[in-house]
Amino acid sequence: MVDRLTMHRTTLIESLGAYLPAREVRTDDLVRDCVFDLTFPLERMSGIISRHVAGDMEYSIDLAERAITRCLERSKYRPGDVELLIVTSVSRSDGPGLWISHEPSTALRLRRRLGFERAIVFDMASACSGMFAGLVVADALIRRGVIRCGLVASGEYISHLGVTAQKEIAELLDPRLACLTLGDAGAAVMLEATDVPDQGFDALGLTTYGAYARYCMAGPTPEPHGGSIMLTDALNLTDAATRNGAAHALGTLEAAGWSAESFQHLIMHQTSRTAMTSAMREINRLVGGQVCHPGNTIDNLARCGNTASTTHFVALADSLETGRIQTGDRVIFAISGSGLTVGTALSTFDDLPDRFAALPHLAARSDRDTGTAEASSARPSTPLVRIDAVGTAPSPAAGLGETFELLRRATTDCLTRSSIERSDIALLIYAGVYRTRFLSEPAIAALLAGEMDFNATLSEADPRQTLAVDISNGAVGFLNACHVATEMIRAGRVSTAMVMTSEVENNAERFPGETLGIAETGSAIILTRDAGSSAGFGPFYFRAFTEHAGAFASHCANRDGAVYLAVTRDPNLERCYLAASVTAVTDFLEQEGIELSRIARILPPQISPGFITAFGAALGVPLGRLVDVTSERGDLLTSSIPFAFRAIREQGLVAHGDIGLIVSVGSGVQVGCALYYF
Repeated sequence: MVDRLTMHRTTLIESLGAYLPAREVRTDDLVRDCVFDLTFPLERMSGIISRHVAGDMEYSIDLAERAITRCLERSKYRPGDVELLIVTSVSRSDGPGLWISHEPSTALRLRRRLGFERAIVFDMASACSGMFAGLVVADALIRRGVIRCGLVASGEYISHLGVTAQKEIAELLDPRLACLTLGDAGAAVMLEATDVPDQGFDALGLTTYGAYARYCMAGPTPEPHGGSIMLTDALNLTDAATRNGAAHALGTLEAAGWSAESFQHLIMHQTSRTAMTSAMREINRLVGGQVCHPGNTIDNLARCGNTASTTHFVALADSLETGRIQTGDRVIFAISGSGLTVGTALSTFDDLPDRFAALPHLAARSDRDTGTAEASSARPSTPLVRIDAVGTAPSPAAGLGETFELLRRATTDCLTRSSIERSDIALLIYAGVYRTRFLSEPAIAALLAGEMDFNATLSEADPRQTLAVDISNGAVGFLNACHVATEMIRAGRVSTAMVMTSEVENNAERFPGETLGIAETGSAIILTRDAGSSAGFGPFYFRAFTEHAGAFASHCANRDGAVYLAVTRDPNLERCYLAASVTAVTDFLEQEGIELSRIARILPPQISPGFITAFGAALGVPLGRLVDVTSERGDLLTSSIPFAFRAIREQGLVAHGDIGLIVSVGSGVQVGCALYYF
């Protein structure tokens, strides 16, 4: 993964918000209330005395909302100025009991709650490194000039895993033990561009070593009492994170021209004091000196615990509030999360520490210019990024789909059809919604990177690396992922990316009468850029119709001792999708100044033959210009684009110079559009 951009423009943290619930629970109390007589000295080994726990009716989305609100209070930007919202919560626990939200995305629901009317929104998952994965994307879009500012947020309601662990821990070094270190929090970061030298991020990069992906996994417990659980091989995970993270940090410092002694503060992932001490020791060993020590290493574990993806920014907010970090200070963020994703960010702070400490918070707005608001259609030059290859998995018998088998088949088929080597895939994105066993951690992409060896381990002989992340936004998520991959390639961060997806019927086995009616299949595409190529993606467009946010929603829950997918669906859902799609397409083509008659082929949402027929009629387009690959498969959901694109190629439906229009529609209601030049 490329850690630095060659452009003059950099990005900085314009504002920051963190939220900790009022209630605190002590580690000793958690240990004492375990069913098993646990004698492990957790408080001493972890350094965690207590952690904050969400209040009644306070869930992941609420924690994120409170953090965003605090971030906006200190920001010059209003909700209507924000052009990007990425939510990176690991948990997505948004209701009582086992309630893990799937659709609509958390970002879409926060868009509606907080009035981010101009923002492109989607969820991104990279376990505890998730907020930095979001910052990497926002950073690339800002430096490219695609957006002016972007917001990355997370809400982690994860303390309930400790409650489940109290029932299940059965031995001294039980893999559920780490659940007792978790605390709840929210964090939000506003990112913007700066041309001021020696301010902002001088380096910001992540890489995934998927060989270690199974060292920490989370999802619903199989036990009849229900709830969520996390299984952690703590010793091996700490060892892998320490070795690979320290090497990444030193490589980043060298590439950025920072000496090993040139920083004032080090903020690591706040997991346990034992892990942080090991990381400091390894860095010091590699540099041959005591550059990391308690005096410059920020540690807020004692009263916060491990707050997953929010830990760095909860620690940063605390250090800003206490005045520990000052204007002009250099900070190293040492990043790690299950997957295993490690990374490093190097930041020199502008006057954020002064503004953060100022009271009242709103006073910070009065003398800071936001500039003229740019229209959402404003874009920089757009080098074309083309689809090099498409792979699909044959649909299994109904109800027999398995996420990783579908992904293995699709990605293998895709690689077979491409001349690009597996190790050249620098960005691997999974864009599906429904996965086997409702896994929530690590990223599905990280697990597949490990299984199929997408640069799954650090190699001194081969410098190629892969960042593996998940993007989720209902059926529109695949186009969001294509947009992210395209802009990352255009920005020079990566040269080649793969976007993959699969969908399964979670209720097929235990509740066969309550399935979604989606196609259980998988697909993948490889994206790359060739110098001088005239083929590839042109502009992208996303629009939300949040007045229909409740038209479709899904979450997992416990029922009759099993995990099932609960769904609410408006009987007029397809009518909502149709009206929104037609409106969005009309606005998009008008914005781009392209007549519908110039579009050779339309790749519509592959929901059903009836939907495609109605869509063509509503646009006034002959059915023959619309690609229909639905047949007997059912709704292709996130695989709509790959299957339609493959049909175009295999059936010779376009000629050189033709323009295609890609349309996606999904829960929210959201519509995504893109032009593709053949």
